[in-house]
Amino acid sequence: MRSHRRTAASWLGPCLVSLIVLAPAALRAEPEAAPELTETTRSASELTGREIYESYVKGRTHESFQKIRIQSRDPGGSIQLSAFDLRVQDARDENGKPTNGVRLRSRLDVHDPFDMRHTKYLIITKVDGPNDEFVYQPSARRVRRVDLSDTSFLGTDFTFGDLAVPEADDADHVRLPDEVIEGRPVYVVESRVKEGIDTPYPRAIVYLEKEHFVPLRTRSWDVSGTEVKELTARADTVRGFDDVWLATESTMRDLKQNTSSTLFIDELDPHPGFNRGVFTSGRLSRGK
Repeated sequence: MRSHRRTAASWLGPCLVSLIVLAPAALRAEPEAAPELTETTRSASELTGREIYESYVKGRTHESFQKIRIQSRDPGGSIQLSAFDLRVQDARDENGKPTNGVRLRSRLDVHDPFDMRHTKYLIITKVDGPNDEFVYQPSARRVRRVDLSDTSFLGTDFTFGDLAVPEADDADHVRLPDEVIEGRPVYVVESRVKEGIDTPYPRAIVYLEKEHFVPLRTRSWDVSGTEVKELTARADTVRGFDDVWLATESTMRDLKQNTSSTLFIDELDPHPGFNRGVFTSGRLSRGK
């Protein structure tokens, strides 16, 4: 039976979902024309850990369509290739509030590996209780309800739980000293999940590029206090798609298993205009 405790999303979500961020002009560290400070405008040095994290979460685009490849490498050096389409739709309203208890809708259509071609997944991320998660497998020719939260995605170092980004209220956020990654100044925020919320990674440190709030590094610790995963994004792959900024190449490392998976975003449409029917379980068994 699935737990009815509140479940937090994985802090490693930046790679798939929250790498798609907008840059709030008032919070850019080095704007072209710095605004005059007022009671509602804060300088970069004054921002708290929570304010930085909220800017990162609130800046996500409302929806997107991505074509993604993942190259995974095991300790022996063997390589596996995966490819899929990712559709994401933020279910929050114009005030940032979840609609009917739903935060996010995600759908994945698999192209490779060959034996999983045409497999489709649907994840409806809820505010409270377990998420609604479904899979369609061509061999079974039916849609099944499943629990994917801590399941490896296509045998890679990513899990389905990495698709969603934890909300600011799920944790306490502390700003640490700023650092520099690949020549780029970054905000550093440590987040610790609050009691009563289930997550495989109760502690994380996120390093956010200052200009566009793109995460360049995320370190995650398990419940025993051991650092188990690290996500790094190549700073030289940060680019804009219209008003959306992301890193098109990121690598997830499993520090226990000594494996890694590199994710490449080959295409991105930041304004696809999805019909809501795309994110229903009944649509999974159809061709589109």
